[in-house]
Amino acid sequence: MGTDGDVALITVTYNSARTLAEFWRDHPFGRYPWVVVDNASSDGSSRVAAELGARVLELPSNLGFSAANNVGARSVDTDVLIFCNPDVTVTEEGIAALADGALRHGGIIAPQLVNPNGTPQENGRGTPFLTRKIKHLLRLPDARYQRFARPGELVDVVWAMGAALAVTRRAFEALAGWDDGFFVYYEDADLGVRAWQQGLSVRVDGDVRWQHGWGRETGRGFSARAWRLELASAWRFYRKHPYCLVPMGRQAEQLHRIDAAGAMIGVRA
Repeated sequence: MGTDGDVALITVTYNSARTLAEFWRDHPFGRYPWVVVDNASSDGSSRVAAELGARVLELPSNLGFSAANNVGARSVDTDVLIFCNPDVTVTEEGIAALADGALRHGGIIAPQLVNPNGTPQENGRGTPFLTRKIKHLLRLPDARYQRFARPGELVDVVWAMGAALAVTRRAFEALAGWDDGFFVYYEDADLGVRAWQQGLSVRVDGDVRWQHGWGRETGRGFSARAWRLELASAWRFYRKHPYCLVPMGRQAEQLHRIDAAGAMIGVRA
């Protein structure tokens, strides 16, 4: 299992003081080091994080989610990195399990995120073909896109939401980290697709179940700024991965195979 010296938690904040106080007030990270990278918040997020036990890196301006995560990754020297949002309540045993899984499988592994009532969230996802993204925005169910892992299951997914995921240092460096060109949104889909392209797995561990508040702006009524960011990231993603826009060619076929394999529940050995 992971120990203090080989695992670090990294959280990016932006005006997240209230969220930190709610989700991290009980010091759920235990003995593991927790680094908070603050994107020039104006609400005292840095102070709250420090009071809760984090080592805080204050950025002079808002660099966005991907760039700030990369700053956090460069600030630690550990074998495993666990990226987790301020609205996720981690558990000490879950940290150890994810670190162990990442080291064993060598790729990306995420917990099964859950709502406060324990029901699962679809943080595991299938291939982000544009047609599926549109269905998801319209809140239409799609079993090929929305993936869940039950207790005892380790499920292959094309990508996992960046709200919480673990990755080995070796895999992270092979991927050259998060793509700084994504300010927010689609950076996690990009990371997952690139992982599979390099022969790295992406999985959801049904035995690690962490509560997630899920505060995505585009899901809480209309926000012009949030939608501008969403569309800018979508444009970058589909230009970078055109086979997800028009599902043709060798790379699209590879993702179809992963979808099909993920549809077969992976029971932990």
